[in-house]
Amino acid sequence: MANTTFNGPVRSENGFQEVSKDAQGNETVTGLPRVARVTGVTVNETAGDSPAIGQFTQPAGTLITDIKIHCATAPTLTGAGDIGYEVGTSSSGSQIVATIADEILDGGTTVVVGNLTQTTLVQQTQNAATAPASVQFTSAARTIYCNVTNTVNAGSGTGGSFTFLITYQTLPL
Repeated sequence: MANTTFNGPVRSENGFQEVSKDAQGNETVTGLPRVARVTGVTVNETAGDSPAIGQFTQPAGTLITDIKIHCATAPTLTGAGDIGYEVGTSSSGSQIVATIADEILDGGTTVVVGNLTQTTLVQQTQNAATAPASVQFTSAARTIYCNVTNTVNAGSGTGGSFTFLITYQTLPL
């Protein structure tokens, strides 16, 4: 195998693999982190779940390592209220990121464009008798649902737009 050096942008539709060898000469292959963008998730005109819950197909053999939410277009609520989020393996589910009803906005009326919210991934409880698989890992491709929730109505056409940035990595199986 040859070494190649690039001095411009490099693109791959199927991702890159970082290959290294340990002291015994065994190859270790790990995927470089990738970021999926789930766009167009909006605040509902009536309080509740987004009318445009975003979807992402998590590839088989990958582990989600981080999820951030970026405000691309500012929403406007009709009164002081909350905007939150949840990420799960079912629509309006919270298996990957627990529901937090007021972390994007807490008692306000709008979110500034460019606001970035860092979520916290759900962690399993482990003890001596149980070692569950991480909910962030999947051995088979699956759909991940990204939802924005609100407690107060948004004005007509003022639901804004949020982008979920999902960082994931391929793991050796």
